[in-house]
Amino acid sequence: MNHVVVMAGGSGTRFWPESRVRRSKQFLDLTGRGTMIQETIRRLFPLLRKENVWVVAGEKDAPHLSSRVLGIPARNILLEPEGKNTAPAVALAVSRIVRRDPDAVIAAAPADHAVSDVRAFRSVLGKGLRVARRTGRFVTLGIPPTHPATGYGYIERGEPFAGGDGTVFTVRRFTEKPSLAAARRFVKSGRFSWNSGIFLFRADTFRDRLSRHLPEVHVAMEEAFRSFGRKEFPGKLRAAYRRFPSISVDYGILENDKGILVIPAKFGWSDLGTWRSLHEFLGKPGENVTFGNVLLADCRNTLVRSDRGLLAVVGMEDVIVVRSGEAVLICPRSRSEEVKRVAEEVRKKIPSLA
Repeated sequence: MNHVVVMAGGSGTRFWPESRVRRSKQFLDLTGRGTMIQETIRRLFPLLRKENVWVVAGEKDAPHLSSRVLGIPARNILLEPEGKNTAPAVALAVSRIVRRDPDAVIAAAPADHAVSDVRAFRSVLGKGLRVARRTGRFVTLGIPPTHPATGYGYIERGEPFAGGDGTVFTVRRFTEKPSLAAARRFVKSGRFSWNSGIFLFRADTFRDRLSRHLPEVHVAMEEAFRSFGRKEFPGKLRAAYRRFPSISVDYGILENDKGILVIPAKFGWSDLGTWRSLHEFLGKPGENVTFGNVLLADCRNTLVRSDRGLLAVVGMEDVIVVRSGEAVLICPRSRSEEVKRVAEEVRKKIPSLA
């Protein structure tokens, strides 16, 4: 059967002051359609059954992971003792899934990305699952770049893959967050896609590659799961996590493996990495986007959000204004990447607002 693992372990500090230590980005309602993780799960139906959708998150996020709210069985919500990036997270989910479905084909997807064309997303996800099942290879979804972004990873396409109807390609190389000059060359060449962070594989393929490229994770996870279902399992899993490196699937497996495939896919994707990217996803150039009780006068190209009281903004252009609880953020749209540094300073100096 087909399964999807929703990876929900990130923090999203660039969305401070709404994103906090106890309320990460994936648990925020940024688009007005529900929290990011709710949106991610909803667009998987009816392509998958709810019993085949899994969430992996940190123990600290347990208060946000209601089975009723997410719409999946409670047993499908897997909690990591500590965050060690995506490779251990996916390894945990695969180890759990194969005990119910040894022949599983799995897609792993971030919990905090946005999609505007859900029908196209379901279509390409279904195709990727079929290709992964048939070939026994890792399959990634690549997003055609619209501009030379330096904050994304890039995938260079190789030759068309035989039997892929001209829409599936071999991967020549991965490049993580290139310089602006390199990103411009990539976009101009027409051979590169943005890395969506979505990858698909058969369970046996993942376990084989994990044992090859990250044997320390494979061995420790296997040891822990020998006690699965018994009272000592949580302690065994915690001990295993202490031994894991903090490493992503991209770095640990994909960049070291051969024969990976990429499917270029257009479905209105955004990783919503900053307040600016949220503004661009929700509005057209020059438009104001507001949430909450907001009053604007003579403003252009602004994103303004307030969770309480009235927030009035006059004569501003190209700015982000966010009020959340007792904290307010004001910054130029062009500098929204720097909010991460502000969040780090707040954590050091005013931890109650972090």
